[in-house]
Amino acid sequence: MKVFQVAVWVLAVGLVSFSGHVSGQVKLSYPPWKRSDLNCSYDDSAMVTDPALICTPKSDGKAIIFSYDNDVLAVRYAYTKPVRLYRKGTRYATSFATSFVVDIRRDIERSVRRVFGGSWAFAITPDQLTRNAGPESIGLFPIDINTGKPLPGPSPRTVAVEIDTSREQNNWDFPVLPHLGIDVNSLKSVKVDYLWNQTAFVRRKVGYFVDYDAKTEVMQVRVQNITSNGKLNKRNSKLWLTYPKFKLSDHVNEYSIVGFSSRVPVTDDGTYDLYAWNFETKEVLTNKMH
Repeated sequence: MKVFQVAVWVLAVGLVSFSGHVSGQVKLSYPPWKRSDLNCSYDDSAMVTDPALICTPKSDGKAIIFSYDNDVLAVRYAYTKPVRLYRKGTRYATSFATSFVVDIRRDIERSVRRVFGGSWAFAITPDQLTRNAGPESIGLFPIDINTGKPLPGPSPRTVAVEIDTSREQNNWDFPVLPHLGIDVNSLKSVKVDYLWNQTAFVRRKVGYFVDYDAKTEVMQVRVQNITSNGKLNKRNSKLWLTYPKFKLSDHVNEYSIVGFSSRVPVTDDGTYDLYAWNFETKEVLTNKMH
């Protein structure tokens, strides 16, 4: 009887320990923006008691407005539950497709000035911690300001697709601003390309599509210039980046957080407005162990 009780207790503990994880197919679609699903975290130095002051729902509920009244601030906005991206020790891995619409709302002269903040990125990370690691970091992890690489220590286990709009450091061999990049455990992108001129880029809705095929190990990023009344439509997007021979499981945790990371601007200088986010996964059998 005691053995049976112990076995039941161990099983119960196991269920509890994984209850916060999502192992099956994930399908997210916002708006409506559900506070129970999405967590707004930010650097502790802000001393803010209500996250809604930084990740602010628009009055009509159609967007989340990102900014901070007092200073440029590292902010994360992510799905609360870790998502399974592969099955460790097996050949099963997860393909995913995500899309989002963001409007960089600021004056043209703010495009290349540190005062406006930093980039906006879709990010896959090991946790939801926000690290104020300087103006080039997007709040993801501490970096060497001269190279964009992480500081010595454990791997950040982070992959991001960044929209780089405001850079103070100019020696990373990047194209002129703004540009789109795929970052793998570094803020110096492994794949990067210029977007388009600042006048066409700011103060308009732009859609981004990020697709990862776990079987072919290819990540692709597409961009859609959306009209004021338009919506996300992949058929109207243009392929911008392709990164082949990319085994995601080598670079991120089995269970990872998905969402966005940024250094958001001072409210008087502008805002980042997120109008839509979709994320969907599919587990597939690959020909490699993970």
